[in-house]
Amino acid sequence: MFYSKRRKIYLLKHWIVICLLLWTTLSLYYIYTYSNFNLAQLKDLIPSEVSDQIAAILDADYPGFDLQQANTTESSVYRKMFKNTDSLAGEMLQIMKNYNLEERCELYFANVDTENGVIVDPAHDFQYNKFDYVAWDEYLRESLRKLKEDPEEDMEGVDDGVLEEQIRVKFEHAKAKIVADEQLLHDYFLHVKIFNKCYVDRDDGFIEKQKALLQGINFNARVPYFKSRFARSEPTGLESKVFPWLTQKSPDYEHLLTGTTTRLIIEPNNFLYDFRSKLSGKGIVLTISDSHLDDCIRLIHLLRFLENTLPIQIIYTELSESSKHLIKQASTAEFHGYMRQNIILVNVTPAIDEQYLYKFDKFGNKILAVLFNSFEEIILLDADTVVTQTPMKFFQLRKYTKSGTLFYHDRNTAEYRPGHDIDMFLKLMNTNMDAQLFGLEKITEKTKSIPLFRHRTSHVMESGLVVLNRARHFSQALIMANMYFFEPITDRIYGDKELFWLALSIMGDESFEFNAHPAAAIGQITPYEERIKGMQSPPGIFISEEVCSNHPAHINDEDNHTLLWFNSGFKFCNQLDKVDFEEEFNRHDRFTRLATLEQFRAFWEGKLVIASAVVPPQNNAGGQDTDPTGNEPRESWRHMEQYCGGYTWCAYSSIGSGQKPDDRGLVIRYTARERLYFEKLGEIWMSSYDYST
Repeated sequence: MFYSKRRKIYLLKHWIVICLLLWTTLSLYYIYTYSNFNLAQLKDLIPSEVSDQIAAILDADYPGFDLQQANTTESSVYRKMFKNTDSLAGEMLQIMKNYNLEERCELYFANVDTENGVIVDPAHDFQYNKFDYVAWDEYLRESLRKLKEDPEEDMEGVDDGVLEEQIRVKFEHAKAKIVADEQLLHDYFLHVKIFNKCYVDRDDGFIEKQKALLQGINFNARVPYFKSRFARSEPTGLESKVFPWLTQKSPDYEHLLTGTTTRLIIEPNNFLYDFRSKLSGKGIVLTISDSHLDDCIRLIHLLRFLENTLPIQIIYTELSESSKHLIKQASTAEFHGYMRQNIILVNVTPAIDEQYLYKFDKFGNKILAVLFNSFEEIILLDADTVVTQTPMKFFQLRKYTKSGTLFYHDRNTAEYRPGHDIDMFLKLMNTNMDAQLFGLEKITEKTKSIPLFRHRTSHVMESGLVVLNRARHFSQALIMANMYFFEPITDRIYGDKELFWLALSIMGDESFEFNAHPAAAIGQITPYEERIKGMQSPPGIFISEEVCSNHPAHINDEDNHTLLWFNSGFKFCNQLDKVDFEEEFNRHDRFTRLATLEQFRAFWEGKLVIASAVVPPQNNAGGQDTDPTGNEPRESWRHMEQYCGGYTWCAYSSIGSGQKPDDRGLVIRYTARERLYFEKLGEIWMSSYDYST
């Protein structure tokens, strides 16, 4: 009996232990399942009619969303998050109804793979080869031609079928690599955009809209427990993986007026967010190296004449002590009684990991200038930009006050990009999933109507002067930096020009504005006698007018008259080191009023005379359709590459007969008073100086 009682107690304890183990196992499984957010288990909890209702609401608010295509057209991270498209509607509902921005961010980055400890690798070797984008027939034809012309290739006796098959293997490998590279680029940019949304902008206003959108759906399934992966208050570990090129340290700010050097006090665990929070005031920003010193000094002189009151930050990675001294003298020494300038030299090298500093060569320095100046609102200038109005005026222009940006168009020349360039840029844009999960808006007709996308135009923006509210568009510079890292992007654009607006469109931020006019040519109207040279049957009069110039200029669209700024300095030809004076003089296509070589040289080296401006028509080509005589220009611009080392362009006020509104531009004739003002600006810019002592 005693034995029987002990056995019963033993068996009871045994079953209690088994039950505890089973309960523990189930609990751990439950916690593990939902800590990894495996929403596929909810598939059976959602009635089909509710799933259809969810899909209908999503389709109405996010047009074009295709449940069946989500796994093939979206980010590879989404493919990990949503492995079962049959339950995708319900999984999306769980996130959109119940998860805040922090939880969505944690979910996303929990599914992101790292490579060599980083999430976005600036040094990833994307090799871009335009030939890989051609169709099969051209690929085969060109490959065979190259093989036959290669003296090291022995083609005798090679079977054509075998050779074609070998070429096809290379062709298919090239196409597969393009797909893989573009997928990785899409993923990289989405990582950056989502990090910025979560930890820099911290913009969660869209979530309340989603809750209101979905409140009518009755779905009582239990909300799964979600285990935090990355603490919102300490994103530094994640930040260093997304931006491994940042050191999380402040640049050095050297104040030339006081002789002091300061650093921003920034929380290292929250660098980008904290840096953004410390932006203040308005200012002028430019970036130079020693080779830009002369242009920089002339710009400072011009700003003194314009009575500029804005502080100026000059961003650099390498600048000699001699250059620093000359900049200080140019800004503070006596100069015709004009006011001194407050200049701060900003050394950004402490903020950039030295192994990635090479990634910001040449035009990349302008990205550093946008990112690491300390102003909230900036006018970014090239060193050779000539500003003709007081800088504060740019912050008062209507388009800037509306959007926090103001961009200016480049020359609208008839130069075009291949279709695969456009396709690649579009693949970097936000998708419906991005909009639903993170409020990253898709592009609209505003972006699609920009000439790059509508007409495949090569040149859209001229970046010699950019006005930007950084508090409103802080993440733009981070997207620009990543665009500049990778060859498939940099080889498709010239320098930094298109990065400014493209970065905003890639972010889903279409709050940007362009000055309405394309770049103008400024100078003197070409005389009739010069335009008819070489014509067998010249017209009695031209419909169009022409100005040939080396300076893209920008006319205020608020009055269609005021010259705001132009590029390439004030010297008529700023490429003198590339000029063969005798050869150019003997061309006799234009500038024939310069009768001698000495006059020609003096004009080239002298200051630009601004009497008129021609803003060419928006329609940059097609004049042949309306001008049967052939005397009028067919395109808005003509490249006179025989002059000024290839930098001369002639603009036309109309193309063809000029009957269509888009075939007509604008001719501006400046008054005597305005011409005197421009002449004074030229004298200031061209004036000699000696700050060596």
